[in-house]
Amino acid sequence: MSDLISEAVNRLSRVHGVRGAMIVETEAGLPILAELTEGIDGSAVAALASSLFRRTDQAAINAEFGAVSIMQLEADGGHVIVSNAGDVLVVVIAEKIAQLGLVRLEAHRAAEALR
Repeated sequence: MSDLISEAVNRLSRVHGVRGAMIVETEAGLPILAELTEGIDGSAVAALASSLFRRTDQAAINAEFGAVSIMQLEADGGHVIVSNAGDVLVVVIAEKIAQLGLVRLEAHRAAEALR
């Protein structure tokens, strides 16, 4: 499993405009593996992503939409994309210039590989 995790993070990190990629424990919100550019607080991003994902997932289930597979947070400076891989989350930090379709596709592929 550790090879799958390393490969997933490496693939995501190579996408143009990605500033960081992490595999995060869904419940604890702790990074398992992270590759981040300097200045990014991985622990803070992991905790935020996990908390938002769990709450969003519960809201979607309560609204009878089903479980969330991918979530995207947009901010002035970029995006945080979170993809559900069961017990872990794939978290990607991307600049505004990143091709979001490609980032989302790679995050989805990584999540599928980790299930």
